[in-house]
Amino acid sequence: MNIHIKSSAAAIAFSLLFYSKSFGLNLFLISILVVVLVATIRAARSISWGYALAYIATAIFVFLNPSGFSIFVHFMAFIVFIGKSISSKTSIYFSWFLGIVNMLIASIANFNERQVGEEKKAQKDISPLVWNRIKGALIALLCLIIFGMLYKNANPVFGNLIAHINLDFVSVPWLFFTILGYIIFLHILRPFNAEELVAFDVAQKNELEKPTEIQLIGAKKELTGEHTLGSMVFIALNLLLIFFLSTDVVYLFQQNDISNAEYSQAVHQGVYALLFSIVCAIALILYFFRGNLNFFEGNERIKSLTYVWIFLNVVLVALTCYKNFTYVEALGLTYKRIGVFVYLLLTLTGLITAYIKVAQIKSFVYLVRTNIATVFAFLIVSAAIPWDKTITWYNLKTIENADLDYLFELGDSNSVQLYEYAKANKNEVETNLKKSIGEKYFEFLETQSEKTWQEYTLYQIVNNETK
Repeated sequence: MNIHIKSSAAAIAFSLLFYSKSFGLNLFLISILVVVLVATIRAARSISWGYALAYIATAIFVFLNPSGFSIFVHFMAFIVFIGKSISSKTSIYFSWFLGIVNMLIASIANFNERQVGEEKKAQKDISPLVWNRIKGALIALLCLIIFGMLYKNANPVFGNLIAHINLDFVSVPWLFFTILGYIIFLHILRPFNAEELVAFDVAQKNELEKPTEIQLIGAKKELTGEHTLGSMVFIALNLLLIFFLSTDVVYLFQQNDISNAEYSQAVHQGVYALLFSIVCAIALILYFFRGNLNFFEGNERIKSLTYVWIFLNVVLVALTCYKNFTYVEALGLTYKRIGVFVYLLLTLTGLITAYIKVAQIKSFVYLVRTNIATVFAFLIVSAAIPWDKTITWYNLKTIENADLDYLFELGDSNSVQLYEYAKANKNEVETNLKKSIGEKYFEFLETQSEKTWQEYTLYQIVNNETK
């Protein structure tokens, strides 16, 4: 089947599913369509099925929990999948770049002699007579519309006849939306030629290139000086970090005498200190282990000091995690406190990859590829968690005086939880807040009841079954 026919059919499905609709079941259906079309049009090429499944999985997460975050992750997965469909060999960050570029300029990039030749070849499959009739019909229709509008104002009788023609069924916004869908699918099914970009990314190696013995001997004096400098720097940093960790442990034993505000400030300052520490760690490691020092025979001391420094940063991560956990245990979950845990987890991954970089003589590209792949995987997993409901459930169940004002400001998905809590604890909830929770609940129910089948989420399925 011709690519233009496939794109046109997909565009109609796109309009049927998304025109004037919110996200829900439609994202899952269109993701299946995208994967099927990509698989059929590129049967000869290798399809990244792992990323295709991740893309479909994020659509399921939106169906289960249509939050702004899950929708954002879904479109990130879509862009990466499109990039991987162009070339499965590229890194995730480069696939994301390819996907963005392809969706923006594929039509322009394909407007060259090779693509024109393919178009002519495709047109030969249709007889010249049929092809001319199709073009003639489209041009004639366009002319009828243009000249009809001109003659309408020139002749009252003709204008009165035209006025009785009911074209309400034709929606200009819908036409533009469908054209947009056609362009999107045309870019998906006929991507631009990215061979040079792919070759550039593939050429970036994860391992550093080992120099010859002659090169190492010639640079021995320079490497000895650099090794001494690096050792002094890491000795100073290790001593400073040991002193800081010691005072931090003392601080933790004194936390009973500290107010919540001071403890909150300490947690955030610990995160800032950790951020600065990790940035310095990566920068120094990349500088000192950027080249021949990795292969220098006398580099054991600086390597050992680097390992110690990485280990001390892991201890700092653990202490900061403990402080944040204690803070959550006392005052409950918030997005900022969850963000601290997320940052600590990603920081730990960065420290582990930094250790591997030094121990196995990896390149800077290895750090970028590995850490971005970790972030992408974490985004996919995080999108499966209904954070608003989780935060509300934890705070209402475990915190004695939960901050209901904060929970009220979260998304609409926790409306049922708050409403049931307000009903069960009438005397403990302020009157104004109870009224606001009720309004939020009934507005949520009304919004859900007005959704069409394209916008269905898990809520509609469960609610319809219980009726």
